[in-house]
Amino acid sequence: MPRAGRFRERARFQRRSDDGRDAHGQALGVWGDLVTVWAHFRETLGKEGIEAGRLEGNATGTLRIRYSAAATGITSADRVVIRGAVWNIRGQPIQIDNRNRVIEMKLERGVAVGADLTRAFSPAFSSAFG
Repeated sequence: MPRAGRFRERARFQRRSDDGRDAHGQALGVWGDLVTVWAHFRETLGKEGIEAGRLEGNATGTLRIRYSAAATGITSADRVVIRGAVWNIRGQPIQIDNRNRVIEMKLERGVAVGADLTRAFSPAFSSAFG
């Protein structure tokens, strides 16, 4: 069984709810808290690149949490707030043992979430090209 000392950071999982549409027909989504658990988080080296003439960086990490009924409902559509930063879940969370004790997921920050991309453009741009 994983040692309790490794799970020493709080991870707050959030899910986006569909709260209707704005005046331009764009989906309004509000992130609400789903569950908060103790976690073991390991940040890995990120990468930087030049996109549209500006430096952009992103970071990746691995998050492990204890198996629970609430944790089994976490999907790649959710996100997690840990160490004060918002991280996107990449791929489906997996059980790393056959005893239902630990769930592991890959995280990434510094990139947009699919539904948030529409907010990056003005309504005129969105209606002309969307």
